[in-house]
Amino acid sequence: MILHMLGGGPAQVSAVKRMQELGHKVVVSDFDNSAPAFKYADYPSTASTFDTASVKRDAEKYGSMAILTTGTDQPVLTAAVVSEQLGLPYFLSPEQALVVTNKKVMKRAFSDHKIPTMKYVILGENFNDDELESLTFPLVIKPLDSQGQRGVLKVFSSGEIRSNFGKLLSFSRKREILAEEYYESTELTLNGWVEEGQSRVLMITDRVTIDNGPHLGVCVSHRYPSLHHNREKELGELVQQITQMIGLKQGPLYFQILAGNKGFRVNEIACRLGGAYEDEFIPFMTGVPLMDNMINMTSGKKYPRPEQKEIDSHLKGKFLSLQMFFSSPGILTSQKGMDDILAMKGILAGRFLLSPPVSIQSRENSSQRAGFFIVTGDSPVEVNLRISDSYKILSIEDENGHQMLQFYERMLFPL
Repeated sequence: MILHMLGGGPAQVSAVKRMQELGHKVVVSDFDNSAPAFKYADYPSTASTFDTASVKRDAEKYGSMAILTTGTDQPVLTAAVVSEQLGLPYFLSPEQALVVTNKKVMKRAFSDHKIPTMKYVILGENFNDDELESLTFPLVIKPLDSQGQRGVLKVFSSGEIRSNFGKLLSFSRKREILAEEYYESTELTLNGWVEEGQSRVLMITDRVTIDNGPHLGVCVSHRYPSLHHNREKELGELVQQITQMIGLKQGPLYFQILAGNKGFRVNEIACRLGGAYEDEFIPFMTGVPLMDNMINMTSGKKYPRPEQKEIDSHLKGKFLSLQMFFSSPGILTSQKGMDDILAMKGILAGRFLLSPPVSIQSRENSSQRAGFFIVTGDSPVEVNLRISDSYKILSIEDENGHQMLQFYERMLFPL
């Protein structure tokens, strides 16, 4: 069967390789000629994953029998639209895909279905200050259809919104932006799967972020169990409420939730596998072969459907930390230590993501991530020790041999 992957970046490499291991031929579409997944593609396509006409053209050219994406938001809409145009199976309609990829449509759906979220307005380029009267600064402004924290800024005045408007639009195909009240909170990520309209929560992780004002929300770590794990019943009910809002009958869920003194607020929702290497650690933690399920669902094959009790049983007694490390600004010329880390006990996976020499700018979004590794253990103390040992080994250096690796204490389990 010929499957068509939208996106050829690091988040899609393992999916492309796994599709081939399962016996499929793979078309990979990405506008970037140097996209790493092209190395594994049977049929490389330089169609932009935002360009439905070009994706449709190449899907017809190569005889794609199903279209999918993983680890990225916006191509979900392209997959839904092109699948409908070509009469191919897809688990979302274009209307459903728009709800989970366009923040204007998403926020209105939250309001219509009483999903708790932050107060917001949608602003055009020539907005009037009185359009902000219902909101209290500081605000968070975002492009309507971007991803990976691109263009997400914390602002304290309408003047700051105006001065940054063009920057936000540079990450978007729309001419409006979202402005919402900043909510002092910690962040959670909920990964789940839906069968016959019933959601199953696979994992709830703390999404540890680092701000680099005015940029915020860049994730540096996920950890399990979450500090809010004792509220999993409440979170599960919220996940099911959102599932019903989308009208999803089958497929993956990836929700970002904020936890603060006013309770849970839904930040963003997606129907895809996460871009934080969930396909590599969720099977180990839960026993659910997440990537295989996605591929088999897309190709019309049967796959195992574990019950929530089975998932919870697999998770019992396990601790995990995903470390997503960044570099300080400069010219990265060498990196080493990953092979030694992978040889350590309790290290599930890891990779460098940049190819030296490369110029590193000040951290603004997740596209500047230098690498990752996944640590498991039987306790938070054990996981923290393995994280600390790993950072003693890991090295990314500039042309003068200076260490560029960034590490923050908050990337550890709080003890």
